[in-house]
Amino acid sequence: MISLLDIKKQDLKGANSTMLKLYSRDMDITLEIPSIDDADQITEQANSEDIARSVGSVGEFPYPYTIEDSRSAINSAMEGYSFGVAYNFAVRIRNGSEVIGMAGLRNVNMHSKSAEMGFWTGQAYRGRGYTKAALKMLLYFSFDILKLNRVYATAISGNDSSIALMKSLGMKEEGILRNAAVTAEGLKNQVMLSILSGEYKNDIDIVATQ
Repeated sequence: MISLLDIKKQDLKGANSTMLKLYSRDMDITLEIPSIDDADQITEQANSEDIARSVGSVGEFPYPYTIEDSRSAINSAMEGYSFGVAYNFAVRIRNGSEVIGMAGLRNVNMHSKSAEMGFWTGQAYRGRGYTKAALKMLLYFSFDILKLNRVYATAISGNDSSIALMKSLGMKEEGILRNAAVTAEGLKNQVMLSILSGEYKNDIDIVATQ
């Protein structure tokens, strides 16, 4: 067992993505790059019309969500991780084996030191604090490990629970992206939120195991 603070970024990129796990002694979940073995569980949790509606524009998140969609997402996560352009983690309950959702960063730009955050949680696991715990760990990873300056995210207007969750993490509303989401109900605005490194308050401890 080693402290994540002792792992350099280049070591993270070269690590076996199916083995590296991040957890906090204060949280009940772990984050790890998914492996193909997780495909069935990801399919089960992600196969939700509600998730597909809330994540973004029509077609951005498949529904129905098939095993092929899971395998594609896992391969993309492993590839993005290996090149350092995306860090998409499976979220697990620490004392169990089930994947309950995903949380990660895409559009990682080490020149501007920014990245876009995204997440989803299976319906059966919402309202228990797991999503907030995962995002707190993801922000720690973003600012303390990757040394980013800005993490941003969008939510479709009306997705009050996601907006409130992100604000509870210290993210601030920047503005409205007009008609940015194509939904089944028509065009909708998206709310842009972000948090800067100077605004982030670290109150957790993360450990990495391999």
